[in-house]
Amino acid sequence: MNTEMRQTPRRRAAWLAALCAVLAAPLAPPLAQAAAGYDHHVRQTPANAVIGNFPAQKQPILTVKSGETVRIDGGGGNRWGDEDPQTWLKDNGLYLNAEQRTAIEEIARVVKQTPRQPGIPGGHLLVGPIAIEGAMPGDTLEVQILSVEPRIPYGVVSMRPGRGGIPDEVPAPYAKLIPLDLKRKLGRFDPGIEVPLGPFNGVMGVLPAASEGSNRRSGPPGLFGGNLDCKELVAGTRLFLPVFRRGALFFTGDSHAAQGDGEVTVTAIETANTVVFRFVLHKGMRLSAPRAETPTHWITFGLDPDLDKAMQMAIRETNAFLKEKKGLEFERAFALSSIGIDFRVTQVVDDVKGVHAMIPKALFVDDKPRPIRSGRP
Repeated sequence: MNTEMRQTPRRRAAWLAALCAVLAAPLAPPLAQAAAGYDHHVRQTPANAVIGNFPAQKQPILTVKSGETVRIDGGGGNRWGDEDPQTWLKDNGLYLNAEQRTAIEEIARVVKQTPRQPGIPGGHLLVGPIAIEGAMPGDTLEVQILSVEPRIPYGVVSMRPGRGGIPDEVPAPYAKLIPLDLKRKLGRFDPGIEVPLGPFNGVMGVLPAASEGSNRRSGPPGLFGGNLDCKELVAGTRLFLPVFRRGALFFTGDSHAAQGDGEVTVTAIETANTVVFRFVLHKGMRLSAPRAETPTHWITFGLDPDLDKAMQMAIRETNAFLKEKKGLEFERAFALSSIGIDFRVTQVVDDVKGVHAMIPKALFVDDKPRPIRSGRP
């Protein structure tokens, strides 16, 4: 799925100047400490929600300036089917506080009232689009992930025949409810088995290019981001997305409480998150695919229906990153990738498979430590 971009010397110089501007951004409180306040609040409502696709025809629900922060109340965890949600919760031994009950009521209303597109009856419960003032094709949108918190005290992991990493070996549909201990940050899987929580949104992306159609399904990820399902994208990290449309038009959802690399059953611990993001626009900074940054690593992505080709794309994206950051030509970049960089299977279940490369910042011993901080470019 990677489309190589030819760079003239002038374009390359402009890109490097933009990258230097990012690296030299003014210091401010680290991301993980910056979510106490926010500029805008997007609630979980049918008007703000989208189910299963990225609709090009939908008008922005909010327009923000570069550097502004947005709280987004997400949805998910709606496993009650035709039952009354509160009865379903009680029958499953789940007792919610007033704020959590309100979240469930919002989610139930969104599931019932949000319009669907023809041929897309279900799918990810998303919020968007959010427009970024001044964003144009050829720019890069940086999403600073300031905070991610489950807003309900449970999640569900499930499987069904014909899906997942071993689709022919699943005999029947199965779903397991997992209570979340939000104080201890653990999911209680079984007596004696607890799963550490690492909440993140599986879908974070801009509106895809016009060539992908006006109602691109949200299941497969792409060069626009979308359903990356990368467990590294927790609070305190940054995601960089190429912009394909005026305004960028950002969507997010698919709330996860925890996930393993591979996401082998098709699901993580599916829940509902409240997130706080800061959106930073980088004019003239061109990317060929998503990238990310954690406090300890840079991340590049490979995406393709064929896992081998996804791996090849991740290698090429990593080699390109090493050339841009350290001036390493092909042989040296490829050699460093082989001995110092981990390539992990992000997921194998979204039709387009994912591989992500974890590039340790510690490799670059002459670089000064640079905690991920907020601030405009």
